[in-house]
Amino acid sequence: MNDNPRILAEYRPARLEEILPLREDVIIRGTNRAAEFPGDRLVSTIHFGAFLDSQNVACGTFMLSEWFGEPAYQLRGMATDPAFRGRGFGVELLAAAESHIRLSSAVRQLWCSARKPAVGFYLKLGWSIASEPYDVVNIGPHVKMCKRLV
Repeated sequence: MNDNPRILAEYRPARLEEILPLREDVIIRGTNRAAEFPGDRLVSTIHFGAFLDSQNVACGTFMLSEWFGEPAYQLRGMATDPAFRGRGFGVELLAAAESHIRLSSAVRQLWCSARKPAVGFYLKLGWSIASEPYDVVNIGPHVKMCKRLV
């Protein structure tokens, strides 16, 4: 049996409704926040998902914003179903989303507010730490991170 997520999963832009349940289950539940973010329904927002058959196993949302005065996409709501972690779905999701952004947009700057436990994941994928640690109420320590698409 081949467990290569690149072969088994479909990585693609998704409708908000396809990724919202995973976002709710993995990163929102218990935080007293809404699963739907302001800007989720803007035409400029790109929701991306990894799907095994019809099951969403990883997701991320890219919202058009700014980074030091330059147009940028902010990555928000990045999540992987705990049953599928460590199998490359998050890595492949980001690679596919970055490729999609390169092909569909002139925007080349990405940034995110990363939870401290996720910093190593992003560093391995070419992101850089861009702030001192700070605390998000009901969630915990974060740092801002960024990546330039080439």
